[in-house]
Amino acid sequence: MSIGTSIWDDFKREVNSGNTISILLIINVCMFILINLFKVIDFLIIGKGMLYIPAMEQILLRAKIMSLLTHPWTLILHMFAHEGIWHLVFNLIMLYWFGRILKDFIGNRHILPLYILGGLAGACLMVLSYNIFPGLQTSVAYVQALGASAAVMAIVLGTATLVPEFTVFLILIGPVKLKYIALVMLVINITVTMLSNPGGAIAHLGGALLGFIYVRQLQVGHDWAVPFDKTGSFIKRLFSGKRKGPHVVYKRETAPASKRTSPEQGQRDQARIDAILDRINQSGYDSLTKEEKEFLFRYSNKD
Repeated sequence: MSIGTSIWDDFKREVNSGNTISILLIINVCMFILINLFKVIDFLIIGKGMLYIPAMEQILLRAKIMSLLTHPWTLILHMFAHEGIWHLVFNLIMLYWFGRILKDFIGNRHILPLYILGGLAGACLMVLSYNIFPGLQTSVAYVQALGASAAVMAIVLGTATLVPEFTVFLILIGPVKLKYIALVMLVINITVTMLSNPGGAIAHLGGALLGFIYVRQLQVGHDWAVPFDKTGSFIKRLFSGKRKGPHVVYKRETAPASKRTSPEQGQRDQARIDAILDRINQSGYDSLTKEEKEFLFRYSNKD
């Protein structure tokens, strides 16, 4: 088997697995390669940015309202694209690290909605700020955004909001709770990034705020992932096609009462989940028994 075939098989396996974190990582890496490939082709063959500049015009999010109205798709595309390698690496590490923790607790289906909504919240807050505040209006024509930072901040704050006492081990530092990691990132964003890159800092804050609100709403029973589920189901039906032939109706047999989940059982499962989350907040994930970890994993991956 050739190396190219092996890589392609790995790629298909990750996409078909349905793991949203892996798919987001792949998309971001592919966009990075594509953008920089345009730069290399321009440098070696075409020259004068004839390929790279038009491509970036379709990806970069600009703060100027008229540019946004003529290129509304940049609201989505910009949050999957990076031009610098270290910008990409940092965002993907944070996405993978915090995304894995969040997925274990609330399931895979919440990762994409939180990523998309966080990126949109950051973009909208940045655009509004540069068109409202006098101190920023003077540079509105030149401000542009690129990268997944706002979307990743939504994942980070969402995870820290859900399990603030969850402890991780950092190299050279030791055990640190998620709430302190999130707090340090916010402080750096406000005090350092705001001075050197105000547009980026505002977008990061927008993503962080969305992540906090998303999880708080989920905790009180408001699931913002439902519209994404419905949209995904619609797209699957749209592209699945219809098989020619007679229309056949299948009737699913009702499961035996012993195999159905009763309302009482559902309430007991929810009570157990609440107790497990309370213990994680107080003592960390490692305090759970093997049985509790397995139960939490099964419950979090229910559709």
